[in-house]
Amino acid sequence: MGGLAAVEPSLALAVSQPDERKAMLRAFKEQQRAAAAASLPLPKADLAALFDHLDAELTEAECDDTLRFTTRFLTERGLDVERVTGWLRGAGGYCDCEVLANVEEQWEGGP
Repeated sequence: MGGLAAVEPSLALAVSQPDERKAMLRAFKEQQRAAAAASLPLPKADLAALFDHLDAELTEAECDDTLRFTTRFLTERGLDVERVTGWLRGAGGYCDCEVLANVEEQWEGGP
């Protein structure tokens, strides 16, 4: 029995370490999501609506390698076009189709 008692504390430690690491990883990811959400230059609802708008527009027309649909959407909503398009470019969205391919992918299920 003495051998079993000596193993039990190490088993408890082995079990708690992965749980602690998972908890720390979850907390880190939550901090990243919160920081990313705070950096958004527009409300999350508008960002989601932009993605929906681009999906619809690009079903009807091809991307012309500009942000024409994005710019029109932002202008119609009274949003800061320069600030938002700068942020989109920083996230890999240099044209309307790249906003969907690169930016939307980053934000699906995100902040």
